[in-house]
Amino acid sequence: MKKYITKIENSGISAETELVSASKAVVNGVEYDYDVKFLTPDVMILRVNNENFYLTCVEDDDELLEVNIDSDVIRLSCKSELDLLVEKLAGSKGDSKVKKEVYSPMPGIIKKLNVKEGQQVKKGEVLFVLEAMKMENEIKAQKDCVIKKINVEPLSSVEKNELLIMLE
Repeated sequence: MKKYITKIENSGISAETELVSASKAVVNGVEYDYDVKFLTPDVMILRVNNENFYLTCVEDDDELLEVNIDSDVIRLSCKSELDLLVEKLAGSKGDSKVKKEVYSPMPGIIKKLNVKEGQQVKKGEVLFVLEAMKMENEIKAQKDCVIKKINVEPLSSVEKNELLIMLE
């Protein structure tokens, strides 16, 4: 099961979605049957309770999804529980206060380390890949920054809340 929090930009509308199975989802407590067919990487047919929707989804520079449904464009953010936990541990609660450390959101193994000390990284760039419970999780930079110190090596085990990377 995976949970996602989706917010529509500038509307105050949000939804909690839990994918119960490959064909069932619970949105704000209401269960729906669904099926998704991708026509291209950005274009899909979404079938919800026997009704079809044609969607085009493109991620913009602000990491918001622009979803086009029958010529109506909606900008929204969609974050998993892991994304929200990583943001919390990385300290990206807003531009006013930026933490300078990246902690492990869960125990696991550093599958891939994509950065080195002194490297400049952009917001959204993958810092490392953490494998936990046979799933690979990309941990991304929350802001433009410089890697000050790396406390972990590829294929090493890490514990939850372990300091992995220090940022400038």
